[in-house]
Amino acid sequence: MTDHDEAKAELRKRVEGQRFVMFTTATAEGTLTSRPMTVQEVDGWTLRFITQDSNTVTPESEGKQVNLAFMDGGNYVSLSGTGSVSRDVQQKRELWDRLNEAYAGEPEDPDNVILDVHVDEGEYWDGGNPVARVVGLAKAAITGDPPSGKHAAVDI
Repeated sequence: MTDHDEAKAELRKRVEGQRFVMFTTATAEGTLTSRPMTVQEVDGWTLRFITQDSNTVTPESEGKQVNLAFMDGGNYVSLSGTGSVSRDVQQKRELWDRLNEAYAGEPEDPDNVILDVHVDEGEYWDGGNPVARVVGLAKAAITGDPPSGKHAAVDI
């Protein structure tokens, strides 16, 4: 397995099982806007979300570059990709859950859409456990060496 393959596998491992992300888009004026969103499905390197057509995230994502940021303990992931929107009612039914019902009604509602992010590249950082991070930062401050930790940037 090449270093690239290993980094890609590690990135995938860090993405799978993540339920919540900060989803960042750019407005028409170029201002970056982030909002928390719930991952409905990870299918290969496509992440799926349910949102509303009337929500600003939809037009700011369709056919445009977006960013997804995950944080879990001392581990961080950033994914960049292109958004696309689907109105497929059958697929919405398959992805639907109680959380969607609570704020979005029914999958048949035409305002509810599937927002896909097709990932082009990703990065991850591993800060280790909290004690090790503090020790590493202190060591870096004293020695001038960068703190240790795992980091990789991956083209998908």
